[in-house]
Amino acid sequence: MNFKTLLLKDAIAQKLLTSLAADFDSLMKESEELFVRIYEGDTVLHESIDLYDLFYEENVAGIIVNGNLTVNGTIIDYELDTYSCFLQVKGSLSCHTLASGCAEILVSGDANVTEALVAFYNHGTLEIDGDLHARLLVVDDHGISIYGKTNATTYCRGWHIKGGADYTDWRDILLPEVAAELLDENDYLFAGDVRLLKKLQDQDTVFKKEAGNFSAEHNPVARVVTWKEIKPLIQDLKCEYEEYPFAIAEKQSEQELGKEKFLLYEGRTILNELDLVTEEYMGIIVIGDLHVKGSIISEDTDGAISLIVLGNLKAKNMCVGGQLIYITGYLAVEEMIMGIYNHGEMYAQSYVWCPVVINDDYHFYFTHLAGVKILEFTDDNDKDIIREKLIEELFDEEEWFVYYSVIREGKPLLKEQPSRNIITKEDLANLMNIPLFGPQSYNFAFSEDDWYISVDRGGYIDDDGEPVATSLIAINSEKNRYLMWYMEEDETISTLVKDANDEWIPAQPKWRSWIAEQFTAVETIIFRKVRWNNRHIKVINNEELWALIWMFRNDQDDDEFRGIANEVFTRVIHGALFPFAYVYITFAENSEERGLAQSPEAIHRVALLDGLIANGLITEVSTEGPLAERVAALNIVTEYTWGYSPELDESYEDKPIDRAFICKENEELLCVNGALLRLDIGTRSYILGGMNLDEIDLATERMQALGINAKYFTAADEKEEASLKQVAAAMLAIAKENNTEALHLLRDRAPVLWNYLYNERGDIAFWQEWIDDFKSWLILKAGSSHTFRGEENIPPLHPDVEFWIDWCEKYDVIKETSDTSVPDEE
Repeated sequence: MNFKTLLLKDAIAQKLLTSLAADFDSLMKESEELFVRIYEGDTVLHESIDLYDLFYEENVAGIIVNGNLTVNGTIIDYELDTYSCFLQVKGSLSCHTLASGCAEILVSGDANVTEALVAFYNHGTLEIDGDLHARLLVVDDHGISIYGKTNATTYCRGWHIKGGADYTDWRDILLPEVAAELLDENDYLFAGDVRLLKKLQDQDTVFKKEAGNFSAEHNPVARVVTWKEIKPLIQDLKCEYEEYPFAIAEKQSEQELGKEKFLLYEGRTILNELDLVTEEYMGIIVIGDLHVKGSIISEDTDGAISLIVLGNLKAKNMCVGGQLIYITGYLAVEEMIMGIYNHGEMYAQSYVWCPVVINDDYHFYFTHLAGVKILEFTDDNDKDIIREKLIEELFDEEEWFVYYSVIREGKPLLKEQPSRNIITKEDLANLMNIPLFGPQSYNFAFSEDDWYISVDRGGYIDDDGEPVATSLIAINSEKNRYLMWYMEEDETISTLVKDANDEWIPAQPKWRSWIAEQFTAVETIIFRKVRWNNRHIKVINNEELWALIWMFRNDQDDDEFRGIANEVFTRVIHGALFPFAYVYITFAENSEERGLAQSPEAIHRVALLDGLIANGLITEVSTEGPLAERVAALNIVTEYTWGYSPELDESYEDKPIDRAFICKENEELLCVNGALLRLDIGTRSYILGGMNLDEIDLATERMQALGINAKYFTAADEKEEASLKQVAAAMLAIAKENNTEALHLLRDRAPVLWNYLYNERGDIAFWQEWIDDFKSWLILKAGSSHTFRGEENIPPLHPDVEFWIDWCEKYDVIKETSDTSVPDEE
């Protein structure tokens, strides 16, 4: 068909090439004679197109078709690295075979390829705005973009086909004689190999006709074999706890080992379901790919059979435990992978695709290629994500265990996510009315799941005097995603993306569904943070908090201290009522140092201590380095409270602050009725506050209400501790005997024992070990009365046993939020 030509520079001047990313300026420096062919309307070409020859032999920089294009032949590009003629079809494209290297090929409609679409190397661009219809799609390190559906059998040896390609072995798709000719000794072939491209250009028969014909009818016949036949197949697979899979089985006698049976599939295998609970075999081995249309399940998480796939594994779900699972290729699971109990381990040596991966005391060994987040089943934040993504029927909400029956039913486990085609002003406005902003904040930002997310309410004037628009910015540099949504003055929503020059540009209409998908993903993360915020809101007793702050007034004037107290009080209430805003906006830098994003339960108590520290009422002394280098920090509290600076022993020229130092200072402070308290929230550093001796109990009570353990370190009396150790030994013996009458008589010893435990006096290691043993024996002897405490038809705990168990468990709670390392550990 006829075409018109236009010099490349004129096509650029007429803005015909704005959709293309090529560096045309550099091309024109090499030759000003380059031109563009333009076909008007639907076009049929009866000859193949060689994009490489068109550029290098005929000076054709590109082809524009303003309509549909049909090529009764092949479209081929031999060049992989520099430049070939571009092809822009402003309609649909039909051809026999399409092989794309470094050329830029844009198709506004569908792509209909009779035989194969082959895309190779990462210097090219191939974008199909509609659907792809082809017998075979081969992707080899090429960033092909198909915005519609992919209706093709796929081959890819990398990550470029999400969810895993149908084939990753050339021998599965090439005719045997073609494979023998093109594959090297390692069965490797580059899809841009000129020999392969020449065959495609000549329309030779290259690929197997049966490629893509997946059916269990073609499964290999399963054979039952012995260890002798299995060992050579797996002995080079590396494991964490044994040299290779089943190596531990070799510790059996030869006679016993010979009785072990394995089920062997020699080739690609398709199964409807796979239950790994059977006593017939020790394991299943598949030499090739395994595709389970349904789920892989093992309800016996203690001793199910193992599964080794020497290839790729696809399944709808995996809920496993009690065995070894080893996949040498990629692992692609549609909905959920869940590993249960520590008697199971899973190895995946290549890419892993799965929306939800859950670890319940299991062992996953994925490589850096996996790219999945493993959620901990017992972690509160991960539980929230699990509930967000999976249907409620899958789990028991009270006991939090999985229902295998729901998986076996075959119903979708993933919750149906909200779908949208466009972003509306209501969508953006909904994000501006959430509690993450906190009081008097216009914006916030945070990072989660590789995304950096920034939300701005807008409606104010910035430092340059410009009005700020309502906006959402989402950046995922790992996936090269840079998006901005903002509200125009007419309340329409505009979307910007970043181009190759790192400039924000308007998003193209063809990306609409993809952009809506990204907005939904970012919105989901934001609302997850809303739930995080609401989950960590604390109710504070304002009167008790105010009274506690005033206990640090010392001799300051009431009016002067009232301003300080207000500041500290406001900080604590801010952290309690707006935990997200406290961590990510108001005190972001301080919160990052404290790790509050990972420990949000500590926000309110850290807010109090940091507020007191910021106002010089208490101090923090690091244990990193000698105390002599931290004396200025130490003096803050001693000078404020008692007007003196401690004298340091020579040993503290080399060692950090420790309990012994605090004990010595407290001995000297007795003359002024003073006490130097460690305000323990679990940090290795020492947060210290001064207090009158007669106020220690009240201060301790008020601080413990906030999760702060005020500890008064003093030296132990050797005789007293020796006597107490005898009492402790007797109590341990009484617990073993379950002598409740004797336990009752020992209640009066609880306060002095508590003093040693809580205030870490004397032989700290002894007392910590003793209380653990004491509690263990109490619980053991209590039996079901403790295990099923409070349930109907269960005998209640004896009051004295209950008293001492509660006493021990109170200490456990305190220990969890304290730095109780013993001297040897320090």
